[in-house]
Amino acid sequence: MAALGVITLFLTGFMLVYYGYLSRHTEKDVSLFMSVGLISMVMNLCTNSAGTFMIAILYLVVAVAFLGLGFLVSTDGSIAFYTSIGPWFKQTFTDTALIGWKILSFVLAPVGIVLFFVYYNSKPDFAKTCGACGIWGLLVWLLLLWMILGLVL
Repeated sequence: MAALGVITLFLTGFMLVYYGYLSRHTEKDVSLFMSVGLISMVMNLCTNSAGTFMIAILYLVVAVAFLGLGFLVSTDGSIAFYTSIGPWFKQTFTDTALIGWKILSFVLAPVGIVLFFVYYNSKPDFAKTCGACGIWGLLVWLLLLWMILGLVL
């Protein structure tokens, strides 16, 4: 059952990214979906911490239902999101000049944040890339820490 809690956590994270894309690239208001997704993410983490994994089925149903409702909100935006995943992976992982800096900034989040401030004036694109990877890395590390400590304790 712990695996269901972890899978639901990642699916809820994917749902938040999906609705974040829809809010940015369409004119639709998806604030309700984002709010429920954030609440579901925090409650799922708390549920995993408490060790009561049966309620994770509810979070799974909410995440799957919201991913399906995204097509009703904006069919064109949903299709654009799913078709943009492949090119995003290709662009992110084939940029050999920055891949090392991206990985470093993601894995060691404080380094990415420091690189942002160091290169902000001289190399703004490089600084933005390192800063974004550092912030995402920090968020992922915090979520992983919360998830792992919740499952272990």
